[in-house]
Amino acid sequence: MVPTMGPALRARYTVTVFFLLIAACKTSGPPAPHVLAFDHGPLYSEPGRVESACEEAEAVARNARSVLLAASVETADLDSVLYPWNRMAGTLENAAGVMSLLANVHPLEAVRKSAEVCEQRLQRLGSAIELDPALYRRMAAVEDAALDPEAQRFKHKVLERLLLAGVDRSDEVRARLAALHEEMVVVGQTFQRNIRDDVRKIEVDRDALVGLPEDFVAAHPVNENGKVVLDTNYPDFFPVQTYADQSAVREALVRAFSSRGHPANEVVLKKLLELRHEYAVLLGQRSWAELRAKDKMVETADRIRSFTEEVAELARPRMQRDLEEVLSEKRQREPGAQQVQKWDRFYWVKEVQKKKHAFDPAEARLYLGYRSVLEGVFALFSELFEIEIVPTERPVWHPSVLSYELRQGGRAVGRFFLDMHAREGKYGHAAMFPLTTGLWEGALSEAALVCNFPDPNSGPALMEHSQVVTLFHEFGHLMHHLLARNSQFVNQSGISTEWDFVEAPSQLLEEWAFDAGVLARFARHHETGAPMPARLIERMRSARDFGLGIHVMRQVFYQSLSLELHDRSPEDLDLARLSHELEARYAPYPPLEGTHEYASFGHLDGYSSMYYTYQWSLALAKDMFTRFAEAGLLSHEVARSYRDAVLQPGGMKPARALVSDFLGRASTLDAYRAWLSGAN
Repeated sequence: MVPTMGPALRARYTVTVFFLLIAACKTSGPPAPHVLAFDHGPLYSEPGRVESACEEAEAVARNARSVLLAASVETADLDSVLYPWNRMAGTLENAAGVMSLLANVHPLEAVRKSAEVCEQRLQRLGSAIELDPALYRRMAAVEDAALDPEAQRFKHKVLERLLLAGVDRSDEVRARLAALHEEMVVVGQTFQRNIRDDVRKIEVDRDALVGLPEDFVAAHPVNENGKVVLDTNYPDFFPVQTYADQSAVREALVRAFSSRGHPANEVVLKKLLELRHEYAVLLGQRSWAELRAKDKMVETADRIRSFTEEVAELARPRMQRDLEEVLSEKRQREPGAQQVQKWDRFYWVKEVQKKKHAFDPAEARLYLGYRSVLEGVFALFSELFEIEIVPTERPVWHPSVLSYELRQGGRAVGRFFLDMHAREGKYGHAAMFPLTTGLWEGALSEAALVCNFPDPNSGPALMEHSQVVTLFHEFGHLMHHLLARNSQFVNQSGISTEWDFVEAPSQLLEEWAFDAGVLARFARHHETGAPMPARLIERMRSARDFGLGIHVMRQVFYQSLSLELHDRSPEDLDLARLSHELEARYAPYPPLEGTHEYASFGHLDGYSSMYYTYQWSLALAKDMFTRFAEAGLLSHEVARSYRDAVLQPGGMKPARALVSDFLGRASTLDAYRAWLSGAN
């Protein structure tokens, strides 16, 4: 996952803050503007440091804006308009990235709140820029004939963004759009905060942990009341759902997990939908979903809906077969069972995998210690993409965070942080947070991976294989952002492609987590050091796609909910009713009365109506993977081609062109359809 940011768009605590103004320029062309890139210092150990950094970023952006406004429309060109705009946009984007990270991971609540306030200020300034007709006129006045193709693309992407924002509307409409945007930022932050901070807990007897791995049980001693406390964070939630034999325990934790953010987010989400709908209607669109689709590969909300139905048609028969098999297995222990419930989804799929494929995920996790997995990922992609990952000593925001430098051809091209273990007040899912958008011969790309994996300082830190897949996924985002610095312009660097392509590089890399040759490199028994047996890998691969129909239809439910909440008027909208209706239509499990899953559906803030991007991007990833499948996942030639054709260009070409450059043909849905139908 990649968090979305604003429209303009370390290992110790210290108190020093400093910035580098780095020239972002191509050696063969005129100098690009200075873009404010943060050295990140300590990533700000106190609120005052956040505020001063925010003021610095605003000052640089405002100065660039003044330069733009001083430019003559008659003589508008690369130096007087495009370069100052790049400086302004890049500075705001980089600052917003840092503040988004701090707001989600910093251990001090005061710093998180200060970062949220800065995000609001940066978004406000970005909105004012996008709605300024004088700035639009200067950009529009630059003659295409005087620009190379890269600069032309920069110009037209900026103009497209400004028109979508409403820069050509009346003064009254633009003022209302600005007010709506500012309020949406605050409401969206509240929605996410309510999810992040609402960690729920249940207490169970120790014998309720029957079935769970020994290391999990050992890490959960009884409290003063003789009870074991389980919470809704991932390190507890997924093991309990996968291994706990007592269905009552799984059910209790699912109910707690599905109730996070409620009732607070009932009102907050409704308000956010109202603001978005008014914003879209002011821009002449029927809905927020229609507005958000305009600059995506999908283009229209109706195409999202038809794509959703197409995926559902492919996946539903497979889901029904999966459910019948799971229910049959469940009835072996619960003869009267009539349905597969939400708290059955991981446990009973695992039981079928054990019986049908002789694969037990509990056995696989013994070979997947966090440290060895991470080292394996580093080594694998260093080799494939011809890069070097070097540990560094940089100030961080928490002692558990590690920092690294990415080198290519012996030269530093990027830096990244790993914040990989759960703690109070931290973002509870997995995401790559962009911090600095790298430019050609300029600022280094920077990012942070934020996950919630087992902590090796608290035990053997054995990972579920699904967590290994998540690590590969997020590493795909990381490679995309860090390597995409071939342009001198921020809107063509990093992950600035169409948003429905952003998940393709991450989903592509998930394939490597199932490859026997790859696993043989790092999957070692945490006690003996013995490699994961080849027969275990074979069984895991055999079991991989059981439950695929269930998984995809659950995704279809989410993408339908994401769309339908945003493709209608929110007036008189009953959130629970709509959610339950869509769940009954698409999801593999019956709605769970008394829960409100939409209140903790964090993607409704950033991705809003665009959750479809996961399956859309997956279809592209499956197509691109065909080259690796033919040549081998460890093919250096294909990996180099993928790096050069897809990752490094960033947004310098439309996503369809990136894919066709790599494949040597236009992309099709054939590989995705074959995967869903079970034909491959």
